[in-house]
Amino acid sequence: MDRKIHKVYDVIMKIIILTYLIEFLKYIGEERNISEILQTEITTLNGRTKYLDFLCRLDDDTLCHVEFQFPVAYAKDLSRFFNYNITSEIRYEKTTDTIIFNFTAANRGEDELSIGESKDFHPKIFYLGNIDFEKEIEKINIKLNLNQLEKIINGKRTEIKLTYKEELHLLLMSLAPKYKNKRKLLKYVIGLFENERLFHNEKIDTIKSIIQLEIDNLLDEYDRKYFKGAIKMNNETEKIIKKAVDDVNKKYEQEALYEAEQKGLKDGLKKGKEDAQKEIAKKLKGLHTPEQIAKITGLNLNTIMLL
Repeated sequence: MDRKIHKVYDVIMKIIILTYLIEFLKYIGEERNISEILQTEITTLNGRTKYLDFLCRLDDDTLCHVEFQFPVAYAKDLSRFFNYNITSEIRYEKTTDTIIFNFTAANRGEDELSIGESKDFHPKIFYLGNIDFEKEIEKINIKLNLNQLEKIINGKRTEIKLTYKEELHLLLMSLAPKYKNKRKLLKYVIGLFENERLFHNEKIDTIKSIIQLEIDNLLDEYDRKYFKGAIKMNNETEKIIKKAVDDVNKKYEQEALYEAEQKGLKDGLKKGKEDAQKEIAKKLKGLHTPEQIAKITGLNLNTIMLL
């Protein structure tokens, strides 16, 4: 998947975790409470500046580090995450637990099985693709239908709300790669917006913003037109969305800078090697034939003849 889509997933997940915080951690299996959200910019052991996806202090005074990996983290990612852990532990002098958020389902692949089995590093693994979202939607529909039935029988109904977990299901289901019909999933969520009281009041604007981001970035042009004007929202969530976008942009800018530095270093080493080979070739001229010099230095005959 190209970097642009990676950034979209990172932005969406950053908004979700900053909006739901402890409820999101519970969703991915962490039951401890958050006592402090920590800075995600760290300098790793090799001197690089990195931006973690999320880092917080928990109520037992340990740290929780969350990384979003699209589509899935592999065993080769362990050293990078281990580096992050050691760096955060040195910086804050606290034990750090890592949760890796994978978008796919768990399978029997070698990389998926081996991740988390490192001698020194044991991250928890969460697989979004393991959730049966169709079944979760069915549960929500049963809840809504029972509420409607209550009105028919009693002439009134109790006001109900979706749980935080149900809201997170609605936000995350379009991000699971196994669900190809994203238009259908998003259409269902937008249909629920007709009764905004279903959602927690402090979350509704952010929820709409996230769904709009998914429409704009996960659907093709034809499906995007289908949803044009479907979501009505205000700008109250602009601050949290801007922070998420800024954080992700910093992360990718740093990675691009590192790649450029590495390319420059590689090109410099290559040029240095070629220059050294040319100097050797000059000294060998008159002592060996061009063919012999080519074999010794690795330079081609044309280069040797021009020296």
